[in-house]
Amino acid sequence: MMKKLILILPVYLLYLSVFSQQIPTIEVEGLSEISIMPDEAILFIHLTEKALKVSDATNALNKKTKGLEDAIKKSGAKGYDFFVDNYNVYVNRIYTKGTSRDSGYVASQNVRIRVTDIQKELVKITEAVHQSGNLGFNLSMQVSDKLKKESQKKLLEMAIEDAKQKSETIAKTLGVEKVKVFKVQYTPQGNVFYPIMREAKMAMSDMGQVREDPVFRPEEQKLTDKVILIFSFEN
Repeated sequence: MMKKLILILPVYLLYLSVFSQQIPTIEVEGLSEISIMPDEAILFIHLTEKALKVSDATNALNKKTKGLEDAIKKSGAKGYDFFVDNYNVYVNRIYTKGTSRDSGYVASQNVRIRVTDIQKELVKITEAVHQSGNLGFNLSMQVSDKLKKESQKKLLEMAIEDAKQKSETIAKTLGVEKVKVFKVQYTPQGNVFYPIMREAKMAMSDMGQVREDPVFRPEEQKLTDKVILIFSFEN
């Protein structure tokens, strides 16, 4: 029993010594918030072609895709990327009154057009899509990776500055002359950049009137961040 007491006593005394020498600190939370506008757009277009033969369906699909790409190039638009994916060919099966019959094949694929200059090129590209004969598409306004990184950097800088200002105010109020950073606690907020979707279906009127240019109004996205700074000071 005495041996146990002898072992416990030095540990207890050491704990009291460390506890009494704890560094006084000020803990503050820095917050930041900014609003950003989407700076790029994605057009989603689903193309399909039907034919009795697979080769005819695929050839017609390739022709339609090339016609769309050529129409955009002819418009003189720049600042965009043209992607083609999800190619698929399947049997055109028609169901009528509980029975089915095969009627050739359907070839399909998706086209994505990423517009990196929405201010100057978006209207021009959407007009080219309409003129190519593809009158329907989905449009997504989103934030580019470059702007995301720039915004996240700015958010963190603002949060740190907010924490510093708060610590200075607290220190001044308490009569503390000098504080310095003792510890930083930071966990990225994982802001979600939700794309703004809209469906665009535009066609000329029956009277052949000139169609007005589409109007796009992107919506601002609010982003937040926070950081905890612990400042030490001398009594």
